[in-house]
Amino acid sequence: MKLKEGFVLRKMPGMNIVMPVGTTAKDFRKTVVLNDTAAFIFELFQSGETVDTVPSKLTEIYDIDLETAERAVKTTVENLIEAGLADV
Repeated sequence: MKLKEGFVLRKMPGMNIVMPVGTTAKDFRKTVVLNDTAAFIFELFQSGETVDTVPSKLTEIYDIDLETAERAVKTTVENLIEAGLADV
């Protein structure tokens, strides 16, 4: 999974919005709102982490086991792909 170019995460009080920038803004007409966990996962992907490494990062930050973290990453990846923010 790879995030598409041309998107940034903007954090506002109580809300995390992924917004298109540059030429992407011309064609992308959706508003994508992420919960705090999905926003954290999005930021990890932006920093170069992979689907294989993100779950362990989640277990370091949140009080969850690896299996729960893997499910959260899987769900987030599926949602990012469905929203048009990532490719397989």
